[in-house]
Amino acid sequence: MTKKYRIKTSCPQCGCSEVAHLSEAEMKKRYGDVPNIELDCHECMMRMDADIEEDTGSDG
Repeated sequence: MTKKYRIKTSCPQCGCSEVAHLSEAEMKKRYGDVPNIELDCHECMMRMDADIEEDTGSDG
């Protein structure tokens, strides 16, 4: 079974949040093998760090 990952972030400037669920292949395609992911807020364009965790299918 392929690993799934959840990327979660919240903008410290405007409060927008984002959650993405990606497979291991999608993660490598989008971000490569980098240890940290930085995203741009879609509202205010502030650069922010994202938390990556293995997606177990639960909301917690």
